[in-house]
Amino acid sequence: MKPDRTVLQQTARLAVGTAILAALMLAVYAVLGRFNLRVLGGALFTSALGIANFFLMGLTVQGIAERAAEKQRDETEMAHFTTQMENRMRLSKNLRMIALFALIVVGMKLFGFDPLASILPIAFPTVVIRVLQIIDIKKSSAIKGSEKS
Repeated sequence: MKPDRTVLQQTARLAVGTAILAALMLAVYAVLGRFNLRVLGGALFTSALGIANFFLMGLTVQGIAERAAEKQRDETEMAHFTTQMENRMRLSKNLRMIALFALIVVGMKLFGFDPLASILPIAFPTVVIRVLQIIDIKKSSAIKGSEKS
């Protein structure tokens, strides 16, 4: 499946925010005198995994949206379809989380990445999403406010 424009745009926004947070984390490590290649590797590896995780989630949502638009469904079909798609999203999330944690452990064991620098970036995409949501809400409010004037 080819990713649509929205998936690519949102992934790019998330990637920029994640990179900023990773850079801030690395700066803190440097200020504390704890920066090394193990820290850099863990930060880059897990940040990339977080971005990939978001991208794969976007593809899953895109696929579900495309399937939903394929045909008209009556109420019974729609209820069944909705349950199927909820299950698909749940399965996708669970598999992505298992893979994410397994890859982080592999990175720490195989490459010797710093544990804290490998674990902290897991939270970066969530932080970025929340910040972007706030920014989008403020932009939307500002546009609505200027339309009333």
